[in-house]
Amino acid sequence: MDLENNNNTQFTGKEPEKCAQKRKLSITFEDKTGETKRLKTEEPIVDATPRPPPQSPKKRLQLNGKPRHNRDDNFTYGNYKHYYGKRILDKDFHDIRLDVLATKPELFRGKQLLDIGCNSGHLSIQIARTFEAKSLVGLDIDRGLVKDAQSTISHLKRQAAPGQGFPHNTRFMHGNYVLEDDVLLEIERQQFDVILCLSVTKWIHLNFCDAGLKQAFRRMYLQLRPGGKLILEPQSFDGYKRRKKLSEKIRENYNAIKFRPEQFTEYLLSSEVGFAKMDLMGTPEHCEAGFKRPIQIFTKA
Repeated sequence: MDLENNNNTQFTGKEPEKCAQKRKLSITFEDKTGETKRLKTEEPIVDATPRPPPQSPKKRLQLNGKPRHNRDDNFTYGNYKHYYGKRILDKDFHDIRLDVLATKPELFRGKQLLDIGCNSGHLSIQIARTFEAKSLVGLDIDRGLVKDAQSTISHLKRQAAPGQGFPHNTRFMHGNYVLEDDVLLEIERQQFDVILCLSVTKWIHLNFCDAGLKQAFRRMYLQLRPGGKLILEPQSFDGYKRRKKLSEKIRENYNAIKFRPEQFTEYLLSSEVGFAKMDLMGTPEHCEAGFKRPIQIFTKA
């Protein structure tokens, strides 16, 4: 059967392979005198080896043995953008930890609050609104999440009438709660009635080791006024293991940890920190077992 190429030249299948050889081509034309002229030219060498299909730069990098980007590298501080999606039980925002906090609304009403590791600010905003706090400062190490939180509260402020109370009582700040040096603890001052540290200890621990977490606990105590409360929701050590692969540094920190969550209460009540007592506030009845974490209240004398 004859085949045609794009130039309508017929091939019978009997021609010898000429693709990889130079061929002499005769091209004829007539000059002005009517005499037929013949030119000879050469066809360039064509590589008969089939070429692979073109690939994107990203794919070529992967084929060259370079590691793929691990999206979890962006979340080494637990700063997941959709964190609160796992805490919501219905389409309207309702973090079930609010049910536990609501058992003692007097702890928040008219008080000055600090929320460490506020993420995108959803829970902070609900606490400030629901419990009529005098003021609430949300702090997070992720600049992008703080920007989102500040954008939300700014929108609420534009819609609200000028005055006191929510949403004018709420603001968000970017920063690392762990100080560069313990000597900076000497300039801390008492400025809050309540400090919230909810599901944050694991991330401080994995990133700043035992020393960083202990320093953070001491700083919380120093920032509280007499009679102030630390509301703590620590994660169990079982949950640390699942996150140790986020980075090589976190893996090293995980292997070096000696200060376990079951020792936190003893340390916070010790003379090294100074809290007078601990009370169990409650345990959220979450649909996922990993989020059923006891919420504790530590009181400063």
